Amino acid sequence: MKTVNLISEYSRRFPDPINNIATDPPMNIEHHVLLCPAVKLSNDIPDDPNPREQNIDRALYKEVKESLLNESDPTFHLKNKGITIIAHSVSYSDDKKIINVTFKEGDGIVDGGHTYEIIKQNQEECPETQFVKIEILTGISMNLLEPIAQGLNTAIQVQEMSLSNLGHKFDWIKEALIDEPYANQIAYRENEEGAFDARDIVAFMTLFNIGIDDFKEKTLGGTRHPKEAYTNKANCLKSYKRHTESYEKLRPILKDILQLHDIINLEGINLYNKKYQGKGGKLAFYKSRKRGKYSFPFTGGESKFQLHEGALMPLMGAFRFLVKEDSDGNFTWKPGSFDEVLEIWRKIGADMINSTKITSESRDRNPNAIGKDEGHWDSLYKTVGMEYLQGQI
Repeated sequence: MKTVNLISEYSRRFPDPINNIATDPPMNIEHHVLLCPAVKLSNDIPDDPNPREQNIDRALYKEVKESLLNESDPTFHLKNKGITIIAHSVSYSDDKKIINVTFKEGDGIVDGGHTYEIIKQNQEECPETQFVKIEILTGISMNLLEPIAQGLNTAIQVQEMSLSNLGHKFDWIKEALIDEPYANQIAYRENEEGAFDARDIVAFMTLFNIGIDDFKEKTLGGTRHPKEAYTNKANCLKSYKRHTESYEKLRPILKDILQLHDIINLEGINLYNKKYQGKGGKLAFYKSRKRGKYSFPFTGGESKFQLHEGALMPLMGAFRFLVKEDSDGNFTWKPGSFDEVLEIWRKIGADMINSTKITSESRDRNPNAIGKDEGHWDSLYKTVGMEYLQGQI
């Protein structure tokens, strides 16, 4: 546990309406809305749940800085959406001016990390008249943490996706998938309906793009893994726009990659249960439905269980080891076919899920932390690599 004190001139506390819905266990979510002087904001707020790293060099964030430091215009808190925090508990001083926020591992800033970083870096110059709005959520269960984080961190990504679509950057993907039954399940612009959108497809491809300099090394040591596919889809979009030709080399295996997404989701629990006599549905990195089932459009399958994205992306990314560049310059499978890739998955899938379980338990059962764990990505990658290499002996 860690406690941070916030100073607030104004504060309001209220329960979430979802608490009135009968659930087991019952919900006890509370909102704490504060207006804090930016110059007095604590520098010790953790950012564990935030799914992306902070890059404040963008033009947009320079405008945020200018707004913060504008002494003649004390409306920063009205023009900036502020900071959203997940916390274990909140208590107030008698005058409600000092707010004690207690964090457990995995808690912290879930949205507004860029705003927080800008304030921290400019507090000495910040006018005393500027405030920042902070909303603290308590009583959030682990299965809500990831969707809240992803939902609050999508605005810029969606805008960039729509602009890329306008510039015909996704035309080759649409062409490659046009005859697939799931083609209309992929959205390529803002407000277009679909189970997935172009950001997801680009992120999946990033996991397998060995043509990007950072991820070219395919040996069992010294490899940097494409965590951005989970932590920062906006960066994946930027990479895609810079290296579109490299991504297009994945055309021969694009459909396989999408199927692998579904197959790992659908088969992982059964493989784990069969080998480890476990109860995969109880693993913290699986989401489950009491009513209905999750749909997996790339294979047409359904299941009561679905992997959290923080667990899924390292599992998928491990199979990047099996990608090679052929004589035509395209990316294909080293084993020779996708069926052979699936054979490897079915041999080691149980062990990969078990490795994810071990990482989950060491990370306070936080799926978001799994997706950020470089060691976990590396371990799964080496597991796939060793299985493939043993088969070549």
